[in-house]
Amino acid sequence: MSATSSPTPAAPAAPSATAAPAAVAPDAVPLTAAQTEFLAAQSAAPGYAGHNVGQYVELAGPVDTEALRDAVAAALDEAPWLRFRLTRGDDGPRQSPVRSPGRPRRPALLDTSGAADPVAAALGLVRGQLACPPRLDLLTDPPAPGDVPDLAGSVLVTVGPGHHLLVQFFHQLAVDGHGLALLNHRIAELYTAAVRGRPAGPSPFAPVTALVEAESAYAASAERRSDLAAWTRRLAGAALPAPLRGRSAPPADTALRRTVLLDAADTAAVEAAARSAGVTWGEAVLAATAAHTTARTGAAEALLAVYAAARTAPGTLRVPAAAVNILPVRIAAGPADTFRDLLARAAAETAFLRRHQRVRGTEVARAVWPAHAGTRVPGPLVNLRPFETELDFAGVPGRVVSLASGPVDDLAVSASRSPEGLLRLDLDANPALYEPAELDSEAAGFAALLAGLARRPRTPVGRVAAVRPGADGPAPSNAAPSDAARPVPVPAGDHEAGPLTLLPAAHRLREAPGPAEGAHEHVLLEVPAGLRTAPLRRALTTLARRHPALRLALHRAHGVWSQEVLAAAEAPAVTDATALRRYPVAGLAPGARALLVTAAARAAGDALDPATASVFRAAWFDAGPAQPGRLLLTAHTLSVDDVSWQLLLTELPALYGWFAGSGAAPDALGRAGGLTAWASGLATLAQSPARVRELPYWTELADGPAARAWPAAEGGHRTVTRFEVPAGPPGPHPVDVALLAALARTAAGRPRLHDGARLPVELELPRPGTAPRTAGRLSTVHGVRLPLDPDGTEPVRRLLAAVPDAGRGQEQLRHLNPQTSALPAGTPGRGVAYRRRAALHAPDSAPGWGPAPDGEWAALGALRGDPPLTGPVELTATVAAGPAGGHRVTVHWRWSSALFDASEAAGLAEAATALAARFAAPAG
Repeated sequence: MSATSSPTPAAPAAPSATAAPAAVAPDAVPLTAAQTEFLAAQSAAPGYAGHNVGQYVELAGPVDTEALRDAVAAALDEAPWLRFRLTRGDDGPRQSPVRSPGRPRRPALLDTSGAADPVAAALGLVRGQLACPPRLDLLTDPPAPGDVPDLAGSVLVTVGPGHHLLVQFFHQLAVDGHGLALLNHRIAELYTAAVRGRPAGPSPFAPVTALVEAESAYAASAERRSDLAAWTRRLAGAALPAPLRGRSAPPADTALRRTVLLDAADTAAVEAAARSAGVTWGEAVLAATAAHTTARTGAAEALLAVYAAARTAPGTLRVPAAAVNILPVRIAAGPADTFRDLLARAAAETAFLRRHQRVRGTEVARAVWPAHAGTRVPGPLVNLRPFETELDFAGVPGRVVSLASGPVDDLAVSASRSPEGLLRLDLDANPALYEPAELDSEAAGFAALLAGLARRPRTPVGRVAAVRPGADGPAPSNAAPSDAARPVPVPAGDHEAGPLTLLPAAHRLREAPGPAEGAHEHVLLEVPAGLRTAPLRRALTTLARRHPALRLALHRAHGVWSQEVLAAAEAPAVTDATALRRYPVAGLAPGARALLVTAAARAAGDALDPATASVFRAAWFDAGPAQPGRLLLTAHTLSVDDVSWQLLLTELPALYGWFAGSGAAPDALGRAGGLTAWASGLATLAQSPARVRELPYWTELADGPAARAWPAAEGGHRTVTRFEVPAGPPGPHPVDVALLAALARTAAGRPRLHDGARLPVELELPRPGTAPRTAGRLSTVHGVRLPLDPDGTEPVRRLLAAVPDAGRGQEQLRHLNPQTSALPAGTPGRGVAYRRRAALHAPDSAPGWGPAPDGEWAALGALRGDPPLTGPVELTATVAAGPAGGHRVTVHWRWSSALFDASEAAGLAEAATALAARFAAPAG
């Protein structure tokens, strides 16, 4: 690392707040209102560096460094009031511009191109500069008349061939964001004129006196008094906001910062929501900030501190100086409000702010909250930056990147547009209140909330979860060049598109209580360290191409359901970039990581929308290059069953390896699909003679005692038990036999579990072996009525063995044969709901890929969107391979809270499991 000259701005010792100002110079003018506030704040804490702010302009292309340095110096010379001496007048502090012809204000030159990370090395030096407080004593009593410190400095850094950073740092006493944007536009204009050999034209700047005189006239006007009265009425009854973190701390010298760049899809969603409501993208960010704030504090409304330019008087927009104001915005934002509601309120509040932005926020705060001890309007800061983020330096683009924006006592949200038109969110936080990992989650949550609200503007905000967005950024430098070019290596099912005969599972969901949108499942996988976003995204979209159920749309009109498989080019799982979200979790504590996984799962479930075929989403928790990550897959219940999940887990590693360039073409996957043909075949089978001959059996089953109406219960008491079952003889599955026999015995003395004569049970069993190799809910459900208090397992085994074709015909006759559609449900009353499924296991050929440890799944059980419980108990038996051909069984119980208390439910589950284990144990 080398430096050809020292940085212009010095960083000497802390200032003296009591230094006597010099006599008034002839050209001295009062400070602006903003300068007066910044001077008071800096004088109260002379050693505080938080009022230093900075940014850089990234220049990627050939640059004439000497011409650029000259342009910077010339632009500063056109605004001499940016370097001033503080003096004292009868009306308070004044500023006297200082010209130093012998001290050109050309930026210093640095070269960090030899560093391991040249950009980080450059910014590290700049951040050190920002951490140094100004010398107010030298502003008031310089060692020589022209030797005052420069509050607006810059450094031109070479970070690589044809790659430079023009880094700028300044004190808020000198210039605000609007003024700096003016200055940079002029620098680019001067540079371009010099390089192209043409005149630059006259300076566009107006002198600082334009601001001072406009403010002086306003301060003495009736308009100021009217504006203050309007603010007082607007904020009547507004309470001081609670801190977001539940505690307060003084702002630190430097704030933590996390930046999220919304992708094109999320940006488009925010713009569309704003456009539809007739508001701006900035007002959409403001509305989302209100929702985020009330969600954190539990308050009914958000009080936000919003930056305003305060430049409405003629000529003031052309002054590069400090005029910025911070004013309160009050937005009611309850969980039942929709984003459309908040957009309307945000637009109304910003319109009010624009009309009354010249009265100082500090004056408003004193009038509304006399007991408020702060130096600014209370509440989280919001800075909507409409300034240019790309400048033209003789054909070389200059990308503007903010580094620090001033003091942050809790949280600040800044929003701007990237040169590519994407929304950029900068979240700054007080390091005394936030750990870096906590700010990661805060930034992720806010960005995801904004995108989620924009996509569901008419959904209550309380139902739109806030989690990490897919801020993937560019691919790593070691990404294989072929990541974006490798073709789909195997035949896919994306030829399947069009109407789909309603499968029995869809009819089942149609009859179930609760909304169809909320029915979904999650699986949590462990994945290898160091995955890359681009090949993972391609692998997931290829799964959706191969499996039609991942492109399945559900249409409903006047109570009639229909389904359709979308073409791959139209399906959200293929086209929507947000279908995969990436969450960096390296360094997160296990508890924080678990909370993030839970929040991501909730958000993924909320984002599913079967009406638009948005039925499959993924969340990747990237733990870095050294630790295994996690991959959360979420799918609508009509798109997956246990066999589906195993298929997807088997195919995903092979597809990822191919797209990452680290694996051979996975030809062994074969052809997926066949869902539409299977569905049509079921309709044909339902009308076959063999199936119709089963009708007497199912009719007799349905003609049992009158149905019992169990009370519906939301949620329920959940518990988990485990036992083992040895291999059994051919016939009914031994796990079904043992568990159902145990349930029937347990129910005998408990009338709340049965209908008075037998135990009605609905069984959902895995798909038949003849089903196609594709995703989809191809399981079957049928009813049985078990004898109470059976003598061992044999009565239950015989009853299950007598069910025709393992029960597959009951739903087919009810739903797929028009002549038998009047057949009642399988059991009189839903009774016990029993489901057996195969446990997910790691594929043999994919090291590092497999189910996450059991303990990490615990929080996902209650997030599946289960419908209300209409029987006494539901249980899911998940069966894994055990020793000697046997089975290890994990039973997830969900007991009706309307019939049982939590301790009784847990006791019944343990008792039934112990009995099942005894029934399953070998004789003798």
